[in-house]
Amino acid sequence: MSSATAQPLSAPERVSALPNTVAVVATGAGDVLVNCPPETLKYLLAHGITPPTIILLPPDVPAGRELGSSGFVRRGINYASVEFLLYSNYFVKGLKTLLVTVTAAQAQRLRAILEETISGPVNPALYGADLWLQGECAAVSFFPPLGRAPRAEDLAEVVSLEGGGGDLGAVRIALEDEQFVFYEDNAVVAQVSTRIAEVALPMTLAPPRPLHRHELTLQFIGGSDGFDPAGITTCFLAYLGTSVHQTTLFDTAAYLLMRLGNLGVSPSHISEVVLSHLHEDHLAGLPELILMGSRRVRVVTAELIYQSLLRVLSAMLALPIPEVATLFDFCRLDPGVPLDLDGRRFETIYAVHSIPTIAVRVGGVCYSGDMRYDEEWFAELEQRGVLLPGRREELVRFAEGATVLVQDVGGGTVHSTVTPRLLRALTAKSQRLVLVHTSKHNLPLGSADLAGQIEFAGSGVVVGIGALLPDATQIEVVESIAACPLFARLPISERIALAEQTEMVSWPDGATILREGEHSDGCAYIVHSGLVQIEIGGTHVRVLGRGSSIGERGAIMGEARSSTMLAHGPVELLRLSPEVFAPVALRLGLAAVCQQADWLAGVPVLCELPWASRLDLALDFQPQQLVTGEQLFAYGEAGYKGYILVSGALAFTDETGAEISLLYKAGEFFGARSALYSLPRSATARAVTTTTVWGLSAPTIERLNMLYPHLLLYMRAVEASHQQNSLPRTAV
Repeated sequence: MSSATAQPLSAPERVSALPNTVAVVATGAGDVLVNCPPETLKYLLAHGITPPTIILLPPDVPAGRELGSSGFVRRGINYASVEFLLYSNYFVKGLKTLLVTVTAAQAQRLRAILEETISGPVNPALYGADLWLQGECAAVSFFPPLGRAPRAEDLAEVVSLEGGGGDLGAVRIALEDEQFVFYEDNAVVAQVSTRIAEVALPMTLAPPRPLHRHELTLQFIGGSDGFDPAGITTCFLAYLGTSVHQTTLFDTAAYLLMRLGNLGVSPSHISEVVLSHLHEDHLAGLPELILMGSRRVRVVTAELIYQSLLRVLSAMLALPIPEVATLFDFCRLDPGVPLDLDGRRFETIYAVHSIPTIAVRVGGVCYSGDMRYDEEWFAELEQRGVLLPGRREELVRFAEGATVLVQDVGGGTVHSTVTPRLLRALTAKSQRLVLVHTSKHNLPLGSADLAGQIEFAGSGVVVGIGALLPDATQIEVVESIAACPLFARLPISERIALAEQTEMVSWPDGATILREGEHSDGCAYIVHSGLVQIEIGGTHVRVLGRGSSIGERGAIMGEARSSTMLAHGPVELLRLSPEVFAPVALRLGLAAVCQQADWLAGVPVLCELPWASRLDLALDFQPQQLVTGEQLFAYGEAGYKGYILVSGALAFTDETGAEISLLYKAGEFFGARSALYSLPRSATARAVTTTTVWGLSAPTIERLNMLYPHLLLYMRAVEASHQQNSLPRTAV
């Protein structure tokens, strides 16, 4: 602790606790915002709180300490989502924001994030043959008071406590143990914990509406902007053709998993994510989907944007770029080079925006991205030499013939402004025009005759075009079962048979589905639609959406319920009666691995998983006993398994037989890299006492890579920490 004069500690009136582990501390240097997860600005505006111009960000969490967490990110949520606070302070109030990180390395990474998201790639060499785009973006974002486009350093100053940035004159901020301590006149006036244990929740959810599928169906999670307190930023699902469940996600709103779950969509139903650009209101949900979703993500975007994305995620997660690149799959979609993916053809051009952005066409849908569309302005830019020859025609013609055009109309200098002229130009290009990126849902005077062709995309809006598809209720039930990793192990014929035996049960918002301590009735459940909130000992621990299974532990073991489950909004569950569930549990061998699932709960990072997920993992582990001196694997041999140490100890030796390291901590993972990447073992592992390990085969590790990417991130982080302690890199 500091040697400051002893004073009463925190003055409660100094600290205002807000949702999602956010606090505002009143100091003599001005209010200080502590932590900044997505939509913090929306919350402040909704509650009439003036956005502070000093923002204090949390210390890094090392990769491998908790699932889905690394750097600024906790369980997929970025707690350094400052972009829109900067815009509000600078463009609305004309004020520069002071961003305070804990370390100098964090400050450097935060500057890198802001540089990419505010200005786009700065190095001209990164644009290659598309260098013209950098000049076009700069012209679009031209800010008259500056005489140029704004840069990150215009909007914010980034400092660190480590570098003395906590000295604010009469106020000083220090990090002591796990507390931010605020001093005035050498006296402690406030303390705020740096721990982020609270489950982050969105302000609003899109109201679920019946999804009657047409030949082309769009389901909007949100259609507003980053400043609208009541709205969700532009993000939508496109069901292209007659596929029942696979859908394309366009951009990623914050708190995406809850918002998908509330609409009855599992991440496993998302075929790919089209990422238009890297502004926070379009990017905020991607880390959560990548790190906490139940399916490996493939991202469709341009190479230029992908490389920028890697740099942003690397800085956000405090991970090397090659490590970030392993977290998801990239599908390259560049202008002039169509992408054929699972029978769908994607085409793109660069949109007119302040940073590199793509407009995309696929399956009758044209999405403008954040494009400022103005044909007269295009002509002016062409005359000024900002638009290259042929560029104006490319922009004007790209949406022609689309079945539905989803067009940004946010207004201002970098978004389209709704005018009768704009609406007539756009409705002439497509059968249906859907306007997004705005909270103002009124057509301007002089365009009433176009109302039948135009729709504003509010949260939850469903747009259907073409013939209505036959009812697929039973198929949807099968897909809910398939979205659950446990039941996805069943052959498709058995999933269909199981769907016919389930019972659909409903609960209203706030209803208690299961209560902690109650005796199990032998039923297990699968979430079909809506969200289920899980509480243990009165503490909110997680929210589960479609495809999550609940109640298996009590049903299998005949024990009392271990948690309380509440309906978060209207909920539909598939109930598996004891007569239905028992044969399935026997078929999958669930009872035999319950003890292993319970043991996994003792591994600190795995205790954060739902019990059903640990049960699913336990099915894949293969126990193996070693006597003292027995070899597990040898240097140079092919690796076909990764392992977790359950008990005992292992010594690792190099090719000469010299001991490198000793592994003795139960719950440690090792050997996965060799199995996953087909690398030879770079060490020999031998038991130094009676030892038990559980093995994971290479196909099983690949399955984890598809279903539990956050677990693979954890395993790689553990490996990295072992490397630092001289344990062989392919042995871990």
